[in-house]
Amino acid sequence: MFNFKSHCYSIKHAAWKTLLLVMALSLLTFTIALAASGDLDTTFSRDGKVTTNVGGVLVNDYGRGIAIQPDGKIVAVGDHFDKFEVGGKDDFAVVRYRSNGSLDTTFSGDGKLTTNFGGFDQALDVALQSDGKIVVSGQMCNGGICDVAVARYTINGSLDSTFSGDGKVTTSFGGGDNGSLGGLAIQSDGKIVVAGLMYNGSNYDFAVYRFNANGTLDTTFSGDGMVNTGFGSGRSDLSYDLALQSDGKIVVLGETWYAPYINCNFALARYNSNGTLDTTFSADGKVTTNFGGDYHHGRSVAIQSNGKIVVAGYREVPGDSSFALARYNTNGSLDTTFSGDGKVVSNPILGVPDATYGLAIQSNGKLVVAGLTGNDGSRDFILARYNPNGSLDNTFSGNGWLTTDFGGDDYARDIAIQTDGRLVVIGRTNVGSGGDWDFALARYLP
Repeated sequence: MFNFKSHCYSIKHAAWKTLLLVMALSLLTFTIALAASGDLDTTFSRDGKVTTNVGGVLVNDYGRGIAIQPDGKIVAVGDHFDKFEVGGKDDFAVVRYRSNGSLDTTFSGDGKLTTNFGGFDQALDVALQSDGKIVVSGQMCNGGICDVAVARYTINGSLDSTFSGDGKVTTSFGGGDNGSLGGLAIQSDGKIVVAGLMYNGSNYDFAVYRFNANGTLDTTFSGDGMVNTGFGSGRSDLSYDLALQSDGKIVVLGETWYAPYINCNFALARYNSNGTLDTTFSADGKVTTNFGGDYHHGRSVAIQSNGKIVVAGYREVPGDSSFALARYNTNGSLDTTFSGDGKVVSNPILGVPDATYGLAIQSNGKLVVAGLTGNDGSRDFILARYNPNGSLDNTFSGNGWLTTDFGGDDYARDIAIQTDGRLVVIGRTNVGSGGDWDFALARYLP
């Protein structure tokens, strides 16, 4: 017998499910419509922001470098400064997060680890090997004399004993003060390239180090695995970042100046894979760039898919600072298709200092920089996005730039792009208890 009551219930149930589906799709469409490029990603720790105390009270944790694993996990590095120790004790700090912003407890048990090299140790950069191992570079200092320091970790966060026997290596260039202020990359053959500096007896030079996969210096690079470069007699030259070209050439960025910090310009050098300066780049392998004024600080470099080189940093004038970007052709000349002369100076928030430290290139060729805005004690993260021609991209947050406040004094240091295009920024904030610094991460929609 036909059950009319049951049939009516089935029709009503199906209609109700259809209505719910329509409502859910409408809500999703509305949510997507509201989301805009540059908005904080609320799927990341619910509000797009995460702060992390690596461990302890009266401890400062400074986030400095970031990398994204193929599985979407985020590796952040910096240093862990324990003020309880006599004279202070600074160690490498490494933290891994799941893609939702929570700490990844499969990494070192709680997502966090520190590594002591026996001195005042700072981690400045991180890169990922194709096998998933994590390489971190920085410096170890004792009595004001520093050496380059590199550590390699397994996927689970333990030191990799196949690297220099204990997972750590320090390298002195000539026995004087040297170290690394940032700049790390891994070649396709597994060799590790680190940018640094070395004291030549009267001032500082760029230094580049290349290590074999086992942690030994690679003697096919400049004969002993190390090379130094000066930009002129009497000048101090400090490198802060490097990038690898697809042909294996190494591009290093920093700054060059006369003591006491006079005529400070962006400094760029390109090396062949054997460590010699590449004379097809500006005839001698070196370029300096001035944006108008006395103080220009190069901090980050990236290579476009067409081989052009983009650099970012900041220009200082009395009482203020501005973003500074430049783009170079593959021969080292400034690219005049970029803002007419190859250079851009931006001051998104007039009247307060703005500085950029991190740079990333999106798949569509747009350039994203991250840094800080504001005066000491009241700084915020700032991001800006530029079109390939050097103009600010007004589709990004409505005007080409945005700020993020963690509630304290906030300072962005590096930026990375996920495979889905979302932007992840690492820095530090002192919003935690006692005014101590913590790692600060933010993720934004592309």
